[in-house]
Amino acid sequence: MAETTAQRVNIDAIMSREETMFGRRDICSTYDNITAENVVAAVNYAMSYHMLNQEEEDYLYWRRRGMSPALVRTKERNDFILNKIVENHPDEIVNFKDGFMLPNPAFYVALSDDKQDAVNELNEIVRRSGKPAADNKIVDWFHTTGKGVLYVEPTGDRKTPIRCHSLDPRSAFVVYSMRPGKEPVMGISVVMVDGRVHFDVFTKTAVFRLTGGEVGRIMTDFPLQEATAITVESVEPNYIGEIPIIEYRYNSVNMGAFEGVLTMCTALDLISSNRVDGVEQFIQSLIVTYNVEFDEGVTAAKIRQLGYVPLKSTADSKGDIKILSEELNQTQTQTLADHLYDQMLTICMMPSNRKGGASTSDTGSASLYRDGWIQAETCASNTQDLFKESNRYFDRILCKVLAMQGILNIEPDDFELMFNRTEMANIQSKAQSLNTLLASGVAPVLAFAKSGVSNDPISDYAQSEKWVKMIWGDPDNPNQTPVSQDIMWDQNGPGRGMSAAKVIRRGGEQTEAEEKTVESSGDNK
Repeated sequence: MAETTAQRVNIDAIMSREETMFGRRDICSTYDNITAENVVAAVNYAMSYHMLNQEEEDYLYWRRRGMSPALVRTKERNDFILNKIVENHPDEIVNFKDGFMLPNPAFYVALSDDKQDAVNELNEIVRRSGKPAADNKIVDWFHTTGKGVLYVEPTGDRKTPIRCHSLDPRSAFVVYSMRPGKEPVMGISVVMVDGRVHFDVFTKTAVFRLTGGEVGRIMTDFPLQEATAITVESVEPNYIGEIPIIEYRYNSVNMGAFEGVLTMCTALDLISSNRVDGVEQFIQSLIVTYNVEFDEGVTAAKIRQLGYVPLKSTADSKGDIKILSEELNQTQTQTLADHLYDQMLTICMMPSNRKGGASTSDTGSASLYRDGWIQAETCASNTQDLFKESNRYFDRILCKVLAMQGILNIEPDDFELMFNRTEMANIQSKAQSLNTLLASGVAPVLAFAKSGVSNDPISDYAQSEKWVKMIWGDPDNPNQTPVSQDIMWDQNGPGRGMSAAKVIRRGGEQTEAEEKTVESSGDNK
């Protein structure tokens, strides 16, 4: 029978859950060497901590999908008017973070010119392996739960030597050493097959297959029970010599992107729910009657359903009927909602289109700072550094598999992971910075990198080299006159003489008319 949301989530615990979530725990082991003799004890010790993480990850997963405390709200009075509105800001936050960090697939760049061809081939192998799609899912997971998990599977196929899969962090995790550096000791994946719990335990030297019992709950596609390893079914050698399960994280404390503002998200849901209650209560206003009698048999319950409340008064008082209503102050409520929403965006380092108002004089970098885009870029850059740190374990596996199969001889130190994002943002300012750095004598590759024009300065400069040398000169050919000496550059481009565009189109060759233009401009100086 299909499972319901209520079965997957302990609704009674929702209201208090958000106040006790401060990031996932890194699981460490006292065992530096995992063997068939101690693997059961090591796995069970790790599972006791993983279950704490799994409960929080499960809640964050369903919170992102819209399971808000507002759905289980109650009222002490007027409980017959009870709206439950969920604005689902956690999903808004995760979707923005996903798209902002990985608008395009990450790729490798060569750290030296002689490795460029090998890195190009490496990028094609990674593309066929499914790594870009796995990266998207991993980023979505760690923005939701704080951690994402990658599984790398060798295939033996020379065209696609590996396959990459994103695993559910609720049922897969990595155990680290307690020694400085916290190197991975083992990777564990837990699944339920035919009513039995199966553990796949990967170390650098062996792969253990364990089975066990269930006493609580763990998570794969459906809710399982808390697993306890009992028996070692098989032990196989790990020919790669690396742990194929890799953890990625959103930040250093393993918090989800919206975890720090959970209470604000709940408050916004409750405000929206109460505002709708206020509107409905105003529409269903009570009618108060003074000295008015009703037909026999009309009970208080029926009167209440009809919206009537009879009240007694003195015998000589005149009968009267009035509507009892009090409308919620929507202006003050909206002020509170706007404040909470703006604070939520600020804490999550997300941009806002409301800080500048309808009209503002800010331009360029000032507007980027004001609206929060620079803060969003800073946060994404921090996450990228952590992503690169974890991805080095993938690089080691990839290079070893390629070397073992004789496909490509390359080392992790020969390339670096890059993210293709926001190159066109504030491009005019970046281009001006590039011109200034080149004119100051900074090496072109460094100028490309420091100006922010390129995310892959080595590759982009290699493609632009002849044009750069044409305009700025070739240090290996000092007798060549660079075009930049004949052009006065300003923020709008060439100021006088022949344009750089004409030189580029002619491949550096000037026509007679253009030579006269240059000479004429020189005579007028």
